[in-house]
Amino acid sequence: MTLYKTTITPRSNFITPLKGDTLFGQICWAIRYALGEDRLNEILSDYDKKPFLIVSDGFASGYLPKPSMPSHLLGENLDLKKENRKKIWLSIEDLQSGNFKNAKTNDEIGYELNETATIKNSINYLTFTTDDSGKFAPYALMEMKFSKQDIYFLLDDKFKLGELEKAFEVVSKSGYGKRASIGKGAFEYSDFEKVTIKKSSNAFMALSPIVLGYDGPREFYYEPFTRFGKHGGSLANINPFKSPILMANSGSVAIYDEICEKEHLGKAISGHSANANTVHQGYAILIATEIKDA
Repeated sequence: MTLYKTTITPRSNFITPLKGDTLFGQICWAIRYALGEDRLNEILSDYDKKPFLIVSDGFASGYLPKPSMPSHLLGENLDLKKENRKKIWLSIEDLQSGNFKNAKTNDEIGYELNETATIKNSINYLTFTTDDSGKFAPYALMEMKFSKQDIYFLLDDKFKLGELEKAFEVVSKSGYGKRASIGKGAFEYSDFEKVTIKKSSNAFMALSPIVLGYDGPREFYYEPFTRFGKHGGSLANINPFKSPILMANSGSVAIYDEICEKEHLGKAISGHSANANTVHQGYAILIATEIKDA
């Protein structure tokens, strides 16, 4: 498989955080629109055994997240817990060499991430009132404004880069996540570039939420993440809700007994929707790192 990277520049606020499993789902819909349903079914036919595409989260441009591990394995000063929590970004060189002490904050790398709350009101469009009592029922819609982000893509040979570019263009123009229909989640992106990295190690970090398969590592450090998924496209008009999926969040670390080469880990998820053909990305791209005491 081949690893690529692009850098996106937001052109509007985002409502939905840029997570790899969600973006994978939108790319699948874009493949259907841009390349046809037959092509989508073809490349999904053996997705549970051999993924054609794995998508990462969005990360501050030029950086990757600090691994989700105990502070003593990261070599952090245990007396500076508050400061350590703010240091969340590592260069790919520091990550791969295990120099976790070089982690930086958003301010140190000039990364902007601001969240604002827009107050909305739920309305029943049959009665044009808030509810049966007519009471005011406000809720907060969180919007995110952030700087450029890098996204990584791991492609199998059966899915060509040109096909990914066509599908990704559809996503960029139609918008990502919630409220895309009113202009949220729009972005521009740079040319896709091939990424060459060290692949051999006994420790690897995941770049998106993941569900472990049967080939699990000796040790696995993670923070839990529950995906409450909903259908997009035409399926959103039937029964949009999917069953929750418990995953390990991005930044989880897999440790093996011996030095090995790993490009990805995880498995495909199915059976969580009323639609039998629905699949969810439970795979994650892996980046080799070094754990001194592993």
